[in-house]
Amino acid sequence: MTERLDSKQAEKTYLSRTGGSAWEREKPFSPPGDDTFDESVDLVHDFTVAVKLLQPSPGDRIVDLGAGGGWCSDLLQRLNRNAVAVDISVEMLQVSRKRPTRVPIKAVAGDLEHLPFADRSFDKAICVSALHHVPDMVIAVTEISRILTDTGVAVFSEPGAGHSSMPGSVTATQDFGVLEQEVLIEPFIEMCQAAGFARVHVCPIAYVIPEFELSLEEWRAWRRLSRMKRPFRAADKMWRALLEFVGAGKKSALFEEAFAMRLVRLFQRPVEEHPFILASKHGARRGLRPTLRATIDVASVPAEASPEETVTATVRVTNAGGAMWPAGAGTGQVRLGIQLLDAQSRVTDRDFARVDLTADVPAGESRTIRAVFRAPVQPGDYRLKFDLVAEGVTWFGPTGTIAEVRPFRIVRR
Repeated sequence: MTERLDSKQAEKTYLSRTGGSAWEREKPFSPPGDDTFDESVDLVHDFTVAVKLLQPSPGDRIVDLGAGGGWCSDLLQRLNRNAVAVDISVEMLQVSRKRPTRVPIKAVAGDLEHLPFADRSFDKAICVSALHHVPDMVIAVTEISRILTDTGVAVFSEPGAGHSSMPGSVTATQDFGVLEQEVLIEPFIEMCQAAGFARVHVCPIAYVIPEFELSLEEWRAWRRLSRMKRPFRAADKMWRALLEFVGAGKKSALFEEAFAMRLVRLFQRPVEEHPFILASKHGARRGLRPTLRATIDVASVPAEASPEETVTATVRVTNAGGAMWPAGAGTGQVRLGIQLLDAQSRVTDRDFARVDLTADVPAGESRTIRAVFRAPVQPGDYRLKFDLVAEGVTWFGPTGTIAEVRPFRIVRR
């Protein structure tokens, strides 16, 4: 108990004793005159991977656990995501409030073993290099599970095997009394499962492919394979092939066929030394982010018009992606967009006209849109490009939608 209290008190006063306010205020970037290049690049990398795994939506309630000076919350805010920064150190949170953000970071002092929030307060949780400082990680993970909704997701990016014996960790423990533990993959996954997370995976190549996940059993198979010598590996392969032949091993993970041995061995060490763990309260498999894609059919549009004449076109659009198209105003609102092109099909006015949807369009459904717009002022040959746009997000063309283009002439009559 004394060690627990001492390490927690050390965390609360760590900033004032190290004199690191300038770094915490600028983190993950270098303060003026300092060279934190390697550490800064690692932090940016870890944040990027963690957020790609977490996939936070604009409306998600996100908790930034062990936030320190609030650098993750700051970057989330710059990505138009909202987070509440939680840290045991008031000194650290005071730094977070001084960061040059668009709006002040929401900061709450709290112990990860006793989080000051009601049950089901958040949709997503991000924890970057913080949990390994907590004396009782079992209690902390249970608390994190408690404050997430029944469909909540948490991502953990923590130092793993070998961390506690690294020179920097030994120095931090000796000089400042902070706790430097290792987050080991197998016990941590079991810890998350016991805390109520229905689906927990280590993401071994999250640096490249965020969607690739390994369950605890698959991770153990990976480790066994990387340690297996060639004669035994060949025998194991033949045994598994026999199981497949008789239909008894259809659920086996045939790792050698999926990955070369060199790749397995190459990734095992960095994964163990710094694992990314994704834990979800619901058991559904995580899918790719839904795509925005459409088929567009221009049923009718005049071939010519007078300058500034009111023109009407009829366009039928079908939602061919996986995401619903929201009709309501705001970021992500889907609208019909008409771009004005010149005779050589170069864009002259990308925002020539916009037409609202009358209602949300679920995946697979179609809508007929009556588009009313004013013709250009100058006579000449033009083209009208009909596309869809998710406002503040993207046009559909770059996501694979084929926009429809129609010739359009302006003549004086």
